[in-house]
Amino acid sequence: MTARQVLLDAAGWGLAVATPLASDASTRRYTRLRRGAESAILMEAPTASDFDRASLAAFRQIGAHLRSLGLSAPMEYAADPDAGLIVMEDLGDDTLSRLLAFDLPTAEHAYAATADLLANLARTDPPRLAAPGAAGMAQMAGLTFDLLPDSDALRARLLPALAEALQTHASGPSVLSLRDVHGDNLLWLPERDGHAQIGLLDFQDALLLPVGYDLASLLDDPRREVPETWREALIAAHSTPRRIGVLSLQRNLRILGIFHRLATHYGKPGYRSFLPRCRTLVARAAEGLPLQADVMELLDRTAPWTRP
Repeated sequence: MTARQVLLDAAGWGLAVATPLASDASTRRYTRLRRGAESAILMEAPTASDFDRASLAAFRQIGAHLRSLGLSAPMEYAADPDAGLIVMEDLGDDTLSRLLAFDLPTAEHAYAATADLLANLARTDPPRLAAPGAAGMAQMAGLTFDLLPDSDALRARLLPALAEALQTHASGPSVLSLRDVHGDNLLWLPERDGHAQIGLLDFQDALLLPVGYDLASLLDDPRREVPETWREALIAAHSTPRRIGVLSLQRNLRILGIFHRLATHYGKPGYRSFLPRCRTLVARAAEGLPLQADVMELLDRTAPWTRP
């Protein structure tokens, strides 16, 4: 009997109807389990490497921390971490992405609620996590250069300039940043109260980063366009345009490389469709900064990736 079946039997889900869910950019697999009116999610995560095992441990650690704050990270029902298996709470399918596509009034309310949640989370005591600082954050964008031939000179100019921009415009204390805060990883739970109305997924990559990083992730997402009036209002309420712009620049410079690699090396060609908007976000975020010319050179070099 497989470890999966042993866990499901022990947890009382062995006879549940199992329906695979759409995969994301990760190597994890998700299955919805149904028994009568009840449902749960089975997560199957890789455990082959130290990195895989650390990622699963981080998922559990951060999830427990978020739940201790009264937030809606999925509860664990049963787990076999050695096998990479967790049976957890099913938070449903009402993602903010779906609301953005089909119910704009509710989506506007949910995006505002998410921004409030992020502001509140920044005021809490974070768990012990890595804090890369401005220089480390700039180096995180190096993946894009790794995929560009003959880009060493450009890297040597641009990444230190990015670190300087982060230090100048996004300084201050580091706070808990979930990092992958976007419409597919956020769920609308209107039956709950307060900040628990936003369901949270995929937080295993959390770090301690400048205030506003997750707001930049939410508002400047290459996968979907948030109405500009909402974006401006939420930035005005919680941050400043330059801070969000510089954080967005760092994030989307990295995503250029991540999405290109997913499309070309990992058999996920759908990610290519997000690259033109990612290019637009990077160009906008660089406007008026000393590094703008180098950013535009980088975008010119990535043009074969980012053509519509």
